[in-house]
Amino acid sequence: MSKMNSLMKTSRKLQLGIVAFWLLTLGAAVLRWIAAGTTTLLPPTLAAQFGTGPFPLTTRLACFAVELFPVAAAYYAFAALYRICGAYGQGDIFKRGTGILYRRFGTGLLLLGVANALYTTLVSALLSSAGGGKLAISVGLSTADLYLLIVGGAVQMLGIVMDEAYRLHDENAQII
Repeated sequence: MSKMNSLMKTSRKLQLGIVAFWLLTLGAAVLRWIAAGTTTLLPPTLAAQFGTGPFPLTTRLACFAVELFPVAAAYYAFAALYRICGAYGQGDIFKRGTGILYRRFGTGLLLLGVANALYTTLVSALLSSAGGGKLAISVGLSTADLYLLIVGGAVQMLGIVMDEAYRLHDENAQII
């Protein structure tokens, strides 16, 4: 199998994985905050601080709304990746919009890093206010958040490189 055929096949498989990821993340958010009476699926840092509830429905709905920020950032990033894989799956490596899509993917990863950091802070404030006690806010930036920021910046640079690669490819095609 040629490398191009392998890329096309892998890209189509990754598109299926992205769709599964979209459904899984939204389903997990709904289960975490809406469907269950307790928040048994809390991230470990929040579960250690607040336990598993039960929390009032209004608090769970507010936490669900907060969770939609990182979910939306992830969806934005993976929508760009889905389109990149769609082009690669059809054998289109160098096209005008590829650099833009890579920059969008990088922007989505940057937004996801920021949204994840804000998520813990906002959810901890909401859960502590629901407990009737003192307001406790957890602030932190995990290594995963830092990785998202670094990789997001690198992917944005890759978008610039892809723009230049397209320009060179297009320039060479016009010479012949």
